[in-house]
Amino acid sequence: MLSTHRQTLAFVLRFALVAILACVVLIVAGCDKDDRRISMRFKFKPGMRLTYEEVDKGTLRRFENDSLTHDTYEEMTWDIEWYVRQIFDDQTAEIVDTKTWRCRSWDQKDTTVVDTSKSSKTRPIVMYVQPDGGLVDMATDPEKSRYGLGYLKSYYEQCVPVFPKGDLTEGYSWTQTTKVVVQEGPMEASTTYTVKSFARERGYDCVVIEYNGTVIVPLEPMCYKDSSKLISGVDNITASGHLYFAYKEGVIVMQTERWIKDGVRRVVLSKGDTVSRRVLREIDVHHFLLKLEME
Repeated sequence: MLSTHRQTLAFVLRFALVAILACVVLIVAGCDKDDRRISMRFKFKPGMRLTYEEVDKGTLRRFENDSLTHDTYEEMTWDIEWYVRQIFDDQTAEIVDTKTWRCRSWDQKDTTVVDTSKSSKTRPIVMYVQPDGGLVDMATDPEKSRYGLGYLKSYYEQCVPVFPKGDLTEGYSWTQTTKVVVQEGPMEASTTYTVKSFARERGYDCVVIEYNGTVIVPLEPMCYKDSSKLISGVDNITASGHLYFAYKEGVIVMQTERWIKDGVRRVVLSKGDTVSRRVLREIDVHHFLLKLEME
């Protein structure tokens, strides 16, 4: 009888211990989850000036008819400024985007060969952006050649998140899908975004968004400086990373990304021969806010 009581007591104690451990796990899990509910909207204001720096590091390889013609490691630094020129009645912001870049590249076979080049300011691009991040239109400023705007607009529409309406919480996820028409026919590119956590970054309270997706950008026909002509082409890009968004100020504070591009082109050379070209780029991107100023 005593042995039976001891067995019963041992069973009860084991059961109680398991129950206590389960409660502890639940409590800890509950403590780890942030219950904040936030609305994600860009809060652009006239006269706002956002200064960013972006550092891109990675490899660039070019092929012509399957033969490797270029193989380098590159480091590019971008100085980026967004100036909010005006806000329209529907809250669409007119933003002037200007950039300069500096590049250093090393030959993969001989790393002592360094090619350093620098540009002046690129032509300003004017973007019309809604508070949820949706792109209304894009233009050059002043309005000169519109070549390349189709590429930039398609890239922006696929790479910048359009924030959902309402309050978002940790763990919320949404998928952004874009239809793209290439030479082979219509295709779909999509990126999935997840509210991963909250963090204090560069002096701002941020929501951290994890993303993973594909980007498909068709190329417009063009003439190169060597008199060859691009007939058709498409860049297939996979991107994954984290976006840090200051939800009180309504601005992007930081972005880290792994970016892989596989681009194909059909080119007619100056002598009339048609060749296939391929561009492979693997880049690690670090994009961060330096200054937020108001005029």
